[in-house]
This record gives sequence, structure tokens and C-alpha cells, in this order.
Amino acid sequence: MRDGRRKLWIIVGSMAAVGLGSAAFGYVTAGTRWVWGPVAALAVVALGEVRRLVIRKRHRGAPPVVTENARGWLRAPVTTTDLVVARYELVCPDWPGPDFRIAHVSDFHVNSHLPPDYYRAVMARVAASHPDFIFHTGDFVTKAEYAPLLPDILSAAKGRLGTFAILGNHDYWAGAAQVAAAVRASAITLLDEHPLRVAVGPGAALRIFGYEYPWRGRRWQPPHLAAGEIGLVLTHTPDNIYALRDSGMAAVFAGHYHAGQIKLPLLGPVIVPSSYGRRFDHGHFVFGAPGQHTHLFVTAGVGAAMPRFRILCQPDIFVVDVRGREIQKPGFSEKPGWGALARRHHSSPSEPGHPPKPSGFTECSCAAAAITEKMKSALLAV
Repeated sequence: MRDGRRKLWIIVGSMAAVGLGSAAFGYVTAGTRWVWGPVAALAVVALGEVRRLVIRKRHRGAPPVVTENARGWLRAPVTTTDLVVARYELVCPDWPGPDFRIAHVSDFHVNSHLPPDYYRAVMARVAASHPDFIFHTGDFVTKAEYAPLLPDILSAAKGRLGTFAILGNHDYWAGAAQVAAAVRASAITLLDEHPLRVAVGPGAALRIFGYEYPWRGRRWQPPHLAAGEIGLVLTHTPDNIYALRDSGMAAVFAGHYHAGQIKLPLLGPVIVPSSYGRRFDHGHFVFGAPGQHTHLFVTAGVGAAMPRFRILCQPDIFVVDVRGREIQKPGFSEKPGWGALARRHHSSPSEPGHPPKPSGFTECSCAAAAITEKMKSALLAV
């Protein structure tokens, strides 16, 4: 649904109607046999939640090995600018090439309610992870008038081997041509239905696909992958995973849900814009038979649409280190978030006998955190 007052009134009105309608029905039917109607409705909802939990558990992937700046819900319920960096490790047995790192960013929703400094702080965190690839999975703006701000924000971080993007539903609603031009002006490769092949070593290459269905393009056509290739897909909505899971793709990167944007303690997100409800609202999920897994990464995004705030739902970016072999321990915990390519190209000199240390990450993280706190204070003041 497009952003605007109409959307806000529909959300608020729907929640009010459910609450008031339930109360009125209970009052009218108290002491009659019709009182079992709400009980039956609650039972159906409970069974649906049990089914969701069973499916979610079946597909649940490994949690992040490192999570930076995650906060308990009691500390600060308004989390609009409390950015989290979640770091994952992904093993692709069919990958014959060197390790590489992906930074996954989504749902900027650039607007006037969050200042440009917040978005710049986000991209500073992306740059500090020294990615080999950056994947943007859509919804850069809410309105076309903010598209000219994108080059200044997005150009602050580049993937060493490439930066790729697709558009989301809000980009199409705002004006796809204007948003696409601004993204390309940021030196970002905008993907279409034709995959790009990126060599990452002798005899090893990535096939990177963009899939913008249902807002653009046709239904997924399974591609052919040559020996030494693995496929990665950028799509805006995770709902597409059921079309993508059987096509031999190693990983799918998506956003769109905002992880619900507003969560209730213990219960989780209130509303998720998905045909499958809260089934895959946020995190890492795995599909397919053993040895033929397709991994789904669903980020919470970094911005906020309508409503213009987040409650108990922090924005985040994902950093995914991809390896072609089983990870030997000590691994990620010993050197958090540093794949082989990143260590080779972005490490500072180390002392003899000690592993190389990442350069500049602590200083940049502290600066970004300071800006984030200022943004949060400003929002609370309003």
C-alpha cells in the first residue's frame, strides 16, 4: 500500500475496529451461547500460530555469529535509528573460489523525517565492514522528490568487486525511472532479468540475478548454472522464496517486511506485509534438500515508511561471509566478520605472530553510533 495519510488511517482504523468490535461482540453475547464464537476464533488463530511456528522452525537457519548494538526491549522502545549490524557465515559446498563478503542493505525509504546524517552513518557502517559486494534490495525512497539525495548517500560505500541493486514497490510507486537514474548515478549496477557473471577467482564465478516480481517482470524461470558457478538472487519481497528455492540458487537476499517495524513484547511484529504472515519476517532461513540448500536472508531494513518510526524493532544491515568449505573453529568468533578477501585487501599491519587487525572499524562505528544517538534524541524530542 502506498504511503500517505490514507494508509495510516487504514492501519489505525483496522486495529481499532478489531479491538472495539471484539469488545462489543463480547458485551452483547455475554451469557449466551454465542460467546463461543470469539473462543472459536481465538482457537483458529492459535492453530495458525502453531502452524507458523512449526514451518518457521523447519526452515530456521543459523543465527548471526556476531550482533552489534542489539538492545533489550526494556531499554528504549523507540528504535527508529538504533542500527544493528548482524554478521553471518554461509557455507556453500559447491563454491570452488575464495571466501568473499556481502553487505546486504535494504529499505532506506529516504524522506524528510530522518535526516541525511542518519543515512550517511548507515553507509559508514557498511563501508567499515569492507565488503567485496554490496547488495541493495529496494525501496530507496518513498517519494520521487527524494531521489536526488541518493547519490550523496549511496556513494559512501562501494563493494570491492561490485555494488548491485534492484528496485522495490515504493520505488515503482514513486517513479521507477527517476529512482533508477539516481541509483545508477551512485555507480551502482541495477539488475534486471538478465544475470551478471562476476569472476571471483580461477574457475569460480558468481551469477547475480535481480528478481522484482510482482512489481516488474515475469515469473521466475530457473536458469542454468555452469560448473564453478553459484547463483545469488536479489529480490525485494521474501514471498518469492517459494519460486526461487528449487532453482539451484545458493542464497536469496530480501527486505520489504521491515521485520514488522512495530513489535509487541513477547508476541513479535503486529503486521507483516506478506502473503505468509509472520512466517519469514526477519533473519536467516534455509530451504531445499541437504546439499542443495537455498539460503534466505531477510533484513529489517534501515529506514521507516508509514508509520515513520519503529517500536521495539531495530533497523539493521547484514554482513555475510561466504565460504566454500566447512568453517574450522576457531573461526568467525576469533576474527569477527573478516573473510579471506576482506582480510587480504583491508587489514592493517599486525604484530609478528598475531593475526591482522581490521583497520578503522572501531572509530567509524563509534562515530556512527554517536550520530544515531543524536537522531534518536531528536525524534524523541518531536
